[in-house]
Amino acid sequence: MRLPEELLERARDIHSEAPSHRIKLDRVGSFGLKVPVEFKGFLLLAEADVWVSLPEGRRGVDLSRQVEAIYELSNPPKDPFSLCREAAISLLEKLDYADSSGVSIRFDAPLQDGESLKYYRVEISSIASDEIINKIRVEILGMTACPCTAELIRAYKSSEIAATHTQRSLGILEVSTKAEHPDPDKLASIIERAMSSPLRTYTKRPDEGGLVIRSLSNAKLAEDVVREMIHLFLEEFGHLPEDTRILAAVRSMESVHMHDIYAERSFRLDEIRKEISSH
Repeated sequence: MRLPEELLERARDIHSEAPSHRIKLDRVGSFGLKVPVEFKGFLLLAEADVWVSLPEGRRGVDLSRQVEAIYELSNPPKDPFSLCREAAISLLEKLDYADSSGVSIRFDAPLQDGESLKYYRVEISSIASDEIINKIRVEILGMTACPCTAELIRAYKSSEIAATHTQRSLGILEVSTKAEHPDPDKLASIIERAMSSPLRTYTKRPDEGGLVIRSLSNAKLAEDVVREMIHLFLEEFGHLPEDTRILAAVRSMESVHMHDIYAERSFRLDEIRKEISSH
C-alpha cells in the first residue's frame, strides 16, 4: 500500500525541523546497501555506505535521496572508484544543506594466482567537501615464519633450513590521498611480497612443500613485515602527494600462542621520508 502524495502537503516534514539540541553531526547515512560493481572484468555484488554531515539546525537527513544517489549511479554497474567519487559529489548536490559527504564500497576482489583465483578484501571510499579525498583499504592473508624459534632450533641442531612455527597473518594497507585511488591489486601484491610467503587456494603437494620451504627460508616477525610493507610502498607509490596518509599493519594469528600478535605504523609520506633520511 502506498499513501497518496497529497498527504505530504498536510504532514509535517520532521527531518527539516529544528532539533532539541543544536549540535552538528559528522556523519548520518545509510549503511549496508547492496550495489553491483564492475571490477577488472568481474561483476560483483558490493556493500556500500553513504553519508552526509548534518547541520546543527536540521533534525534529520533525507535518507531516500542518499539511497537514490548511489542507486542511480550504479545502474548500469560501473567501477567502484568512479562510483564512489560520483556518488559523493551527487550527495552534496541532492542534500545541499550538508557540507561534506562520503561513500564507501566493500567487496572481495578476485586475484589471479597461478592456476586458480584467490580473494582479498578491499574497501574503496571517497569523501567530498571543499576537495575530494580518496581512500582505499586492502586486507590479504599471507604466511609468516617465526625467526626466533628458527634460531633456537638452529642453535640446538644445526640445519640448512631450520624448523619453526608458521602462521597465517593478515596484512593491511590503507591509503588516503588527494590523488586517484591506488590500484588495489598492487597494494595486495605489496602485502604478499612483505610476508614470508604468499598463500594459495589451490595447491598440489609439491606446491605446498615449496611454500613451506619459502617461508622457512624467509622467516619474519610481524614487525619485519610492517617495515617491509612500508619500504615496498615507497618504491611503488612514492609519486603520491606528500600529504598522503598511509596505515600499514599486520595481525598474526599465532600457532603457538593463545592470542594474536599485532604491529602497525601510520604515517604521512613526507614524515616517513624525513624519518628514513635521518638514519
